[in-house]
Amino acid sequence: MKKQGISIYEASPGSAEQPKKKGLPCHLYFDLEFSRRHNAERNGDEMVDLLISVILEALFEKYSIQGNRDWIVELDSSTAEKFSRHLIIRIPKTAFKDNTHAGAFVSEICSRIHSARGRDEIFENMFVRKDSSSAEPPSQLFIDAAVYSRNRCFRLALSSKAGKNSVLLPTERFKCKDMCEEDMFMSSLICSMDVDCNKLLVCKMDMECMKTLQFDTKVNNDYRRHCTPKELPLNGVPSDTGNSPFPALDKFIESISSIGNISGKIRSWYWFSEHGLMVYSMSRNRYCERIGREHKSNHGS
Repeated sequence: MKKQGISIYEASPGSAEQPKKKGLPCHLYFDLEFSRRHNAERNGDEMVDLLISVILEALFEKYSIQGNRDWIVELDSSTAEKFSRHLIIRIPKTAFKDNTHAGAFVSEICSRIHSARGRDEIFENMFVRKDSSSAEPPSQLFIDAAVYSRNRCFRLALSSKAGKNSVLLPTERFKCKDMCEEDMFMSSLICSMDVDCNKLLVCKMDMECMKTLQFDTKVNNDYRRHCTPKELPLNGVPSDTGNSPFPALDKFIESISSIGNISGKIRSWYWFSEHGLMVYSMSRNRYCERIGREHKSNHGS
């Protein structure tokens, strides 16, 4: 990605995932999937739209947040065999305290859907079959609830799973309608906070009744420490043309910047220690694997 003439490498091309750092604020996110072969009657867009309505209703009831669909980054890597979509909901000036609190809120969403299923048949459309061998009605929600655990990663936009060709791309709905590629990518990072994120949403178990969730908000006093790197000024950042403090990373970056007989070289590096971000400015090889050719007017890929 290009920012003020500098290439920013947040992950390797191809298969790439964003780790969820323990204890850091995050945006609300969803991993949605089901087998199209076993659920041919299901309409993915309609299922997502219904889920969003439940999410916005819960945000209003629990946190008095009047939701807006323009907050939603929607990414899709569906194939003929599998429906696969990510939602990232960026509430202005607000985030969840961390991924465990986001996961607890998602459990509230799932509980609401299960409860509503018995009252309104439209919610039946959000349940899917694992396989076609079962004669039972669809019983599994299309929400992957495992992505909120501490050791799970969340795939980056514009990447594919290892060994797969289906790339996670923005849909033309919601927030993605009028966004350039760089803004879309930065908006899809679940732990990347804006500089004005000053409120955290809390969702945790009530210690007196473990079956009850507590919903609350708190002031984010450290919001500037968690802000997105794209808001940082690049002038005055320590840089060098020699080896960076991470020689193994330097070697990897140069290896993926070398195509054929043309070897890419690191021209200079910038290290944002407070934010854990390394920025490289590249030279010699401008080949971009994603577009299949060299960039015409910059030094990075």
